Amino acid sequence: MSLNLQFEPEVFWSLIGGRAVIETPRLSLKSKEEAYSYLKTYGYDMDVESDREKLWAIHSRAVIYIRTQLLNETESIPEEVSDPKSLGDISSLLLYASHRDTAPESLHRWSCALLRVMHVISQLHNDLFNYFSLEIQEEIFRPYRQFVQKDPLSGIRLTGGGESDSIPLQKFDIKPFKDSDSAITKLLAKPDEVAFGLLDKIGVRFVTASLFDVFRVMRFLVINHVVSPANVIPNQSNNTLYPVNLFLDVIEGLPKKTDLEPAELDKLLLERLEIDQGKAKFLEKHNTFTSRDYRFIKFITRQLVRVTHPETQKSFSFFYPYEVQILDYEHFLRTLSGPASHDEYKARQRQRARERVV
Repeated sequence: MSLNLQFEPEVFWSLIGGRAVIETPRLSLKSKEEAYSYLKTYGYDMDVESDREKLWAIHSRAVIYIRTQLLNETESIPEEVSDPKSLGDISSLLLYASHRDTAPESLHRWSCALLRVMHVISQLHNDLFNYFSLEIQEEIFRPYRQFVQKDPLSGIRLTGGGESDSIPLQKFDIKPFKDSDSAITKLLAKPDEVAFGLLDKIGVRFVTASLFDVFRVMRFLVINHVVSPANVIPNQSNNTLYPVNLFLDVIEGLPKKTDLEPAELDKLLLERLEIDQGKAKFLEKHNTFTSRDYRFIKFITRQLVRVTHPETQKSFSFFYPYEVQILDYEHFLRTLSGPASHDEYKARQRQRARERVV
């Protein structure tokens, strides 16, 4: 018996070669039936009307995203793949993506681009957050709202009721939801990102008056049981603001109680950093798109969320991740302009997403 020695290279690059599916140069489907089987394995049954409707909605969203976020003014997606009437059937998109025509304006190229974005949108649409966003946000943000007090006269404070626990804040932001375009861009820009790995979809940000208060905020969140260290994901933590080892060294050299003001403690911290720069142990989780001028502390923790299924009325629970970001006011001001600004960060992400998609 002769053995079949025809192997599709992309299968192995995707399964065990470390290549993200959106970097696959082409599919290898030869018929509408094969395309339907491919989609069914992916998760959409073309014999089910609701699944067909979902795919067309995802297709429409992908067309809009590419047009508004990735293309230049002189570029346009061919109607043959962007217009549902011209395309006729979603399977045609997969078959075009299986052709070997790689010309710049080819239907192959644009079909691949659309499928890459459709894949990301599908992952986002089928995330737990998409179904239980209100419940997740309520469970996560409630403890923070309990301790953050906003007063027209005294400003914003993180307080547990006692004066010793009261920490002045310059800003406190709740990031309730990473908007759809932003989430799509992030997933497209990073090869190792998938929807369930998008850990900063929601979060909170503290901007303190001093560097010393950044560490007070972290202590406050733990001792007031807003954050459980057991639920923090260690390999997602980032500290480019001030090294923990030098901070602890400075604090251990001071009495347990002090009349020094936070500004005076900041001076001690900065002097120590200048002297012992070689001993400083920062923790930097590399991000291609983040400017090195952006100095901050960030960690990802998880909250156990309890929800009730709307149809069965059965309760169940799951851990959901969110981001806590803390920085002092001086470094926050640096994020408002220049390479460290949020706009520049997003622009770098969009450029990378464009390179991977089109």
